[in-house]
Amino acid sequence: MDSVLLIRALCRALVLPPGGLLLLALLGWAVRVRWPRLGQSLIGASLVLLLLLSTPVVSNVLGRLSDQYPPLDLSASPHGDVIVVLAGGVRRNAPGNEGPVLSLDTLQRLAYGARLARLTGLPLLLSGGSVEPGEPESVVMERVLGADFGLHARWLEQLSRTTRENARETAQVLKGEHLTRVILVTSAAHMRRALAEFKAVGLDVLPAPVGGAGVDHGLLAWFPKMSALERSYEALYEFSGELVARLDRGR
Repeated sequence: MDSVLLIRALCRALVLPPGGLLLLALLGWAVRVRWPRLGQSLIGASLVLLLLLSTPVVSNVLGRLSDQYPPLDLSASPHGDVIVVLAGGVRRNAPGNEGPVLSLDTLQRLAYGARLARLTGLPLLLSGGSVEPGEPESVVMERVLGADFGLHARWLEQLSRTTRENARETAQVLKGEHLTRVILVTSAAHMRRALAEFKAVGLDVLPAPVGGAGVDHGLLAWFPKMSALERSYEALYEFSGELVARLDRGR
């Protein structure tokens, strides 16, 4: 991982929950002797925020803000030139001797991309390079696509490491093929940021989101759950990614 990606990863760990909230609590603990009220307030705020972000009622709101695109209507055959599936991570330290395996996000995206390919007959482009040393994520995806779904991608984009690079490198591949209409497959929470990047490079994009989280109702929505904290993290991660992308464009 190069220095820029490492710095971004560290910033995410130090700002987003639970890391950012733990740092806030540690700061409160550190200043509690000299400024007791401030220290107690910081510790209390970190605990309250952690509790809120862990409740489905809060994660539902954050999820609705990030998941802004509805599922693709498959009853009307989607129109496009190519189906682009974005990688969402691999596990390089998985047990056994089979090598890297797809993360759950990537597998969901790939399965939906395979379904769309069968439905429409459109070619697949898999986009994803190597954030860490090892095979590009698109190569791992292609191996799973062939072994588990009986399909093969026409193009593998193997250089990208960020969403912006996904869009830029995909556009370069498709430019040589004179293709511009893309059915974009990625996670529901990631779609808004990905769509903006792909439109920015001049592609005509039809969003095909997958994996939108269900919504908890009733009394149980007020009780903390690990899945709710994960959904809150995912939404906050995307919001922070959009902010960074806008700041980069403004330079």
